Amino acid sequence: MNAATITQAQEDGLRHQSTGLFATIRSFSEQLFVAHGGWLAARKERAAKASYAVAERQGRAELFAMAADAEKHSPNLAAELRWLANR
Repeated sequence: MNAATITQAQEDGLRHQSTGLFATIRSFSEQLFVAHGGWLAARKERAAKASYAVAERQGRAELFAMAADAEKHSPNLAAELRWLANR
């Protein structure tokens, strides 16, 4: 073994340097995530609002369907159901 081999074996290689870099990036990302309150929290809020809108549309569609069914035997009920669906 010569001096060059010993020096190379003791120095950190590219793998060690990239591991340190990735750890630094991850730490920074985690700190940024915590500082902004988390992106997933905002995503969950948007998803909850979107699911509420979908449920609201389905509820309106059901009311319109019931109004169409009630049109023949009770026009007043059908009118009220349509009015409720449009609120």
